[in-house]
Amino acid sequence: MRVPYKWLKEYLSSEMSAEELAHLLTMGGVEVEEIEPWTAEDGGESDQILMTAVTPNRGDLLSMVGVARHAAALAASTFSPPQVSYPEIDQPVVDREKAQLGPLTVEIVDKVGCPRYSALLIEGIEVKPSPDWLRYRMEAAGVRSINNVVDSTNYVCWELGQPMHAFDFQLIKDGHIIIRKAEANERLLMLDDSWPPLGPEDLVIADPMGAVALAGVMGGADTQMREITTTVLLESAHFDPTTIRRTSLRLGVSTEASYRFERYVDPNLTLPALARAAELIMQTAGGQITQAALDVKVTDFEPETVPMRPERCNALLGTEIPPQIMAEYLRRLGFAVEQQEAKLRVTVPTFRADIQREVDLIEEVAIVHGYDNIPLTIPGHLTSSGRLTRDQKLRRRVGELLRACGLNENLSFSMTHPADLDRINWPQQAPERTQLPLANPLTQEQTVMCTILLPALLEAASRNARQRVADVALYEIGTLFTPQPPPALPREQQSVAGIMMGSTLTAQWNLQPPQAKVDFYYLKGLLEQVLAELGITEVHFTRTTHSSFHPGRCAELIIADATVGLVGEIAPVVQENYDLSDQAYVFELNLDIILEQASLHKAYQPLPRYPAVLRDVAVIVPDTDEFCVARLVEEIKEVGGKDLESVAPFDWYTDPQRIGSDRRSVAFNLTFRAPDRTLTDEDIEAVMAQIHSRLAEIGGEVRTQ
Repeated sequence: MRVPYKWLKEYLSSEMSAEELAHLLTMGGVEVEEIEPWTAEDGGESDQILMTAVTPNRGDLLSMVGVARHAAALAASTFSPPQVSYPEIDQPVVDREKAQLGPLTVEIVDKVGCPRYSALLIEGIEVKPSPDWLRYRMEAAGVRSINNVVDSTNYVCWELGQPMHAFDFQLIKDGHIIIRKAEANERLLMLDDSWPPLGPEDLVIADPMGAVALAGVMGGADTQMREITTTVLLESAHFDPTTIRRTSLRLGVSTEASYRFERYVDPNLTLPALARAAELIMQTAGGQITQAALDVKVTDFEPETVPMRPERCNALLGTEIPPQIMAEYLRRLGFAVEQQEAKLRVTVPTFRADIQREVDLIEEVAIVHGYDNIPLTIPGHLTSSGRLTRDQKLRRRVGELLRACGLNENLSFSMTHPADLDRINWPQQAPERTQLPLANPLTQEQTVMCTILLPALLEAASRNARQRVADVALYEIGTLFTPQPPPALPREQQSVAGIMMGSTLTAQWNLQPPQAKVDFYYLKGLLEQVLAELGITEVHFTRTTHSSFHPGRCAELIIADATVGLVGEIAPVVQENYDLSDQAYVFELNLDIILEQASLHKAYQPLPRYPAVLRDVAVIVPDTDEFCVARLVEEIKEVGGKDLESVAPFDWYTDPQRIGSDRRSVAFNLTFRAPDRTLTDEDIEAVMAQIHSRLAEIGGEVRTQ
């Protein structure tokens, strides 16, 4: 909100500068983002504008009086709001549903959308340009000056926070104002010359012929002020914030009025606002009040009483503020306080709808007392401090390990679009296709919650490729959401995914082609290294097929007989969909399963005291999945005994002429080491004989040369 400094000073006795006032308000919860100099177009006036930002629950701070009241409470100075009184307004005609006096009738049909509607007739006015002082005030507030009547209502909106509207009473059919929901396909020409598509959920101000204004948002063009207008009907109402918010969002229309009504306007402000607007109109446009105001209200809006315990207040704030001082702080803010034995009974004014509980009052005490004046002390009786859980520590460790392997963290939204699964060619019957829709999506591209992280990573790689970044290494840790049958909440699963493409090296100096590039085995080794650092060594990769992955270059990662996720090269169609010029290798794993098997601590392994004995073995086996390398490694380990330290494949050989078609030769490095002695050739040869025998038993042929 734009707060002109000179205007604000009219309600304050303090002599603070604009900078001092801005600091005071910011420390008191009303952030002043900047101080902007302002000069009128004709040079007749200048001022400093405090650009304030308030939280959505503080609609009372969207007015000059509201900001001044708050500043006076913080500075312990005098607050002087405008005081206006007219008998016709102080003693209105009151009714619960329908009030009528003279030519004017006000009827509330929708009692939820409009609990209160006050109206006043002023006759004999002259519509003309506003005087300079009023025009300057409006321009400083960022509002375009229109004429003296409209500017007067806008002035009251800015000064008191009560949006108002002025109708040309002669254009109201039968002088009958009806507050109701819009009819289906009802038409209304707005002040901005638009024709919004009204529906039964929208609240309108109407006469017997149809809608004349969109309640709480904007007036209608057919009843606006004209140069020939002589009788004005002033509207001052209280509208339901939710109703106004829904209409404003649905139509994409936000005005100064709707912005305030959405954040709650004091229901007891309608009559004071009428009096203030009437004073300004008669001062600038002439005219007179010819009859009493009409005040139709569904209920009496009485202030609530909230108890507060001073002892509890001091306990929460860590202070020793006397109850009398607390009561004084609250009175400065406009509360009525009655001090009892062990508590304060606080009567909350109706303009503070955000105050509902004891803790709300405690927050007000802290604000007026000043956060800078609250001592920096450690609360007593603490037996422990907050710590990360095991899973939180492990999640951080996973990120650290992936970064240590050269991957950068990618951060994306938890929302996506169903079409993203089509873009990565995900199977139509996959469970990830069942997604949780958003009730109120912010954009058309983000309508459901994510069930997979890969689309976001592929999109990030695509953006890098468009910027000629060929080497990409990204990972992301996020939450996936799966809907469950009502009333159960959606199931949340932690997932870790990554993508790599381009070179495996981080520098290009003195490299001779061909350069090392990322492939399936590079990514596989990277994951094995990360899992090993987490204490997970029993890791298996099983070949599989998937529509999103390249045929023959995809595997399932298995830990403790549980399938954790997929690893492999993306399919050519996916690569084309994302305009990637190079092969991309990706993985997406169930992080919850990984964390179950992971360990925060690694077991101590003493340095070996005795030398290792190295041997090689090569075996010719059928070129089928039955004789995969993983199986051969397991067979060797099973008979290798306790002294077999490691088995590592190092060669893969095929030659139809020498070893026959549909056969392959796989060679392994074997490392033997005993913890208590140096192994002899006799020890090793005995074990190697058992290994050769086992490989022959399963159908292999051990190569001797």
